Amino acid sequence: MFFAVVWIAFSSASGVFQHFHKLPMGVHQSAQCDRASLAQNYYYGGMHFFYPEVNENRCIDGIVSCELPLPSFLAASVYKVFGYDEFYFRLITYLFFSAGMFALFLLFNSRINLITSMALVLILQLSPILLFYGANFIPDICSLGLTFIAWYCFFKRHIQHPYEPSSKTINLQVLFIISLGLSIAIKTTSLIQFLSMLGLLIFSYIPFLKIKISQRKSLFISLLLAFSIPLSWYLWSKYLSLTHNSQYFMMSLPHSESWDKYFEAWAVYLANWPPQALSYPLIYIAASLLLLTLLLKKFIQTELYFLSVFNSFGTILFLFLMIEQFKYHDYYFICLFPAFALNWLALSDAIKKLPHNFWYLKIALFIGVLIALNFQFYNGRKNLEERYTEGNYWEQSHHRSIDIDSFRMKINTLGINRNNCVLVGYDPSPNNLLYLLHLRGHRLSKDHDQNRINDVLNSSHPQYFISNDSALTSQLKASAFQTKLELKYKYLELYKINYDSLP
Repeated sequence: MFFAVVWIAFSSASGVFQHFHKLPMGVHQSAQCDRASLAQNYYYGGMHFFYPEVNENRCIDGIVSCELPLPSFLAASVYKVFGYDEFYFRLITYLFFSAGMFALFLLFNSRINLITSMALVLILQLSPILLFYGANFIPDICSLGLTFIAWYCFFKRHIQHPYEPSSKTINLQVLFIISLGLSIAIKTTSLIQFLSMLGLLIFSYIPFLKIKISQRKSLFISLLLAFSIPLSWYLWSKYLSLTHNSQYFMMSLPHSESWDKYFEAWAVYLANWPPQALSYPLIYIAASLLLLTLLLKKFIQTELYFLSVFNSFGTILFLFLMIEQFKYHDYYFICLFPAFALNWLALSDAIKKLPHNFWYLKIALFIGVLIALNFQFYNGRKNLEERYTEGNYWEQSHHRSIDIDSFRMKINTLGINRNNCVLVGYDPSPNNLLYLLHLRGHRLSKDHDQNRINDVLNSSHPQYFISNDSALTSQLKASAFQTKLELKYKYLELYKINYDSLP
């Protein structure tokens, strides 16, 4: 009850709830629309879980290979019951996130006092990235929530507590398997957590390291079963990729063309994203604490120490390998937050071992945590508002969602729906306009020339053309097809394409 009251109060005070009703907008609107389009197609096209679809279907089908679309499927299920409203998708994501942070709170509170545990959880919650994506359409946040549930179960079952016995309940084991397996399947980056646990298990067989794991055989079986979940989905998704020639949201490892490009990626990343994880100077403090853990081995429980080291190493290695992706994607950082949580847990173990005559240091650290919480709250709330404020640097929407949605309702009155094949543009990403209009078909970007337009018209015969740019409209009129203006709203125009004039 304490957690729920404080968590909801901070969510409300920071501005999370006031944006629940909004369509995809802000930073990475395209990634939001991509994931939300999976839910939309489940809702309209039938609840076929194993055949996820997106809106850009090129008038054939939009079936894609992707990471496990469980959040999208759950959102579509709720749409079926309560009606289509993106509010429910945001709510589902928020509930996944909240459940995970509650598990993290329980984990902290098993070794740290109540107030400090809550403060540390809130410092993470109030991260600008987590505030924005904590009630959004990006699946990374659902994966993070499941990851923290898995870590809680892992500690309860397999890591020796100072005075509590390890749990042997089968329910906790099942929860561990499901939460860890689903977290990896939903977002492959959560594999860092799996490898940290597996690494600790393997190293526990080296006697001189003195790593003690309760129920090692049970842990091995659990990890094996957990890994079978993402592996099974990956194989199925690979099949979809081969049969439908599309690979949409699968993790890839991009390589820099040269060392100069690699260092340039780092420069772009460092100039934009670190303070979006934790506000300055907290990000510097948190990063330096990762190194401090290495120096405090004799003061930290052996298992905790190695877990923190393994996870930190895996996190840093992943960052170095994936910097080309991190360069433009703030949400990629979400998978790295467990490194901070495990590190803080390890450091708390060292602090507890301070002699009583260092009581003033413990008080100073406690006050420092509260100051950090206050600082993070102010900056997190400010950044969240900026991400939803039109014209602000951090808003970065490709399209003004409310205009597109108003245009959609006008289109509906003309009887145009998802059964019609449409061509939309300009759109820099595949599913933005199509998703916001609840339509399917082709899209054009400013990279596409007249030949691309002609190819689409000749191959797919779209019935309607929707333009948000007069230059694109001129390109369409330059084709051999006749068009008739059916609807105009602000900068948006709807044309019906007539093929009867062709010889």
